[in-house]
Amino acid sequence: MSQSDGLRSDWGLGSRLAAAVLGGYAVSSAWVVLCGAMSQSRVETILGGMQSSWLWYVAAVIWAFSPASPRRIWGVLGIVMIGMLLGTAALIFLKGR
Repeated sequence: MSQSDGLRSDWGLGSRLAAAVLGGYAVSSAWVVLCGAMSQSRVETILGGMQSSWLWYVAAVIWAFSPASPRRIWGVLGIVMIGMLLGTAALIFLKGR
């Protein structure tokens, strides 16, 4: 094993760890924001979103350490987070009408 392979392995592990911690936090936070935009009682939706956000966090951690490449992991986490935020914007827009 050459030194460049070890460095690449370290960067891959660091990227996966960052995806698990930061990506999981971002996706679960986007989920809470999406739940807050729903048309039910604000307290109930935020509480429900916070209670269920750990499912998104665990899913992100499991996905981060899957055999997929780190680039694909970051891509999927980004798409999920952007989708949730676009859903939030759509709910807010439709609620304003």
